Amino acid sequence: MKKRLLIGCLIVGLLSGCGFQLRGSADLPIAMEHTYLDMPDRYGEFGRLLERSLESNGVDVVSTAEQAGAVLQISQAQFVNEAASFSGTALISEFRLTFRVRFRLLDEQGEALSSQRQVVLFRDYSFNSQEILASQREEEFLRGNLRNDMVNELLRRLEQLES
Repeated sequence: MKKRLLIGCLIVGLLSGCGFQLRGSADLPIAMEHTYLDMPDRYGEFGRLLERSLESNGVDVVSTAEQAGAVLQISQAQFVNEAASFSGTALISEFRLTFRVRFRLLDEQGEALSSQRQVVLFRDYSFNSQEILASQREEEFLRGNLRNDMVNELLRRLEQLES
């Protein structure tokens, strides 16, 4: 029993010493303790997901900029769907779904804590004109994955800012 406990403590010590973090946990700047989300669609799927993720990382997401120590300004959060490849008969065979987010972090006086940054993620998916419903379902599934991946990437980018 003692041997298992010792091995467990050793593993935990090694993992924490190498910088390991549980996925989804972020070491965000102290200025973000009370943060206001300034974004076009705060109550859409991406906005709600970002807010939940910030809260799960110890950030108090406040309802007004006046209550905030920092403002996370999302100036763009946009999906674009475009043809990625064509078949030999000039029909679209693949689409590329791109999710582009532009953001910056401001302090309570509106001074920039970071420059404007952009994150672009994309996924390609097959398209068959005979199975349009299946392609639409795949696109919705990919949109959900891109939203999750984008939130994780934003947290990583925010971690890199000076505390």
